[in-house]
Amino acid sequence: MKETVRRLLEGRALWGTLDVSPATRGIWQQVRLTVYPPGTTPGQRRLLHLGRSWPSGGAALCLVVLVFLGDQGPVVSVAAAATMYLAGLVVTARLTRDLRARCRRIAVASELVAGEVREFGDVPLLRAAATRLLELEARRRSGLVDPVRYEAEWSEVYDALPAADVSSLERR
Repeated sequence: MKETVRRLLEGRALWGTLDVSPATRGIWQQVRLTVYPPGTTPGQRRLLHLGRSWPSGGAALCLVVLVFLGDQGPVVSVAAAATMYLAGLVVTARLTRDLRARCRRIAVASELVAGEVREFGDVPLLRAAATRLLELEARRRSGLVDPVRYEAEWSEVYDALPAADVSSLERR
């Protein structure tokens, strides 16, 4: 139960996120690995997770506000919902700015052209880092790795990733 609550509040893994999603027009798939700095506290992970989930979670919360303030009139309810949504975006961005700047990211895009898959980005590095982190997380959940060893291995992967966001794929 404790792990379920932690995953709900902080995300799936302690080390960061692995996102697989459609990218822009013409790109078949984009994979982005974000690794938090080792030593990230549970409170910092909660803030990062809130910042990542606010666009959709905040929108759902705005709908609830619109329903409950519907009796106050459309101007008041829309103004309150919009203010709450924008405040959530600004506050989470401000609170996580320094931490997000220290995160290491790597992205790879795949494109299907004439039946052939073309990949852009450092595919071997992303695959190696993601595989190692996913296996590390599985061992942590199974109790096969202690917290010190977990953070040491997390740190090795973090250090292997480029310090600056060199991926032009994320800017497309």
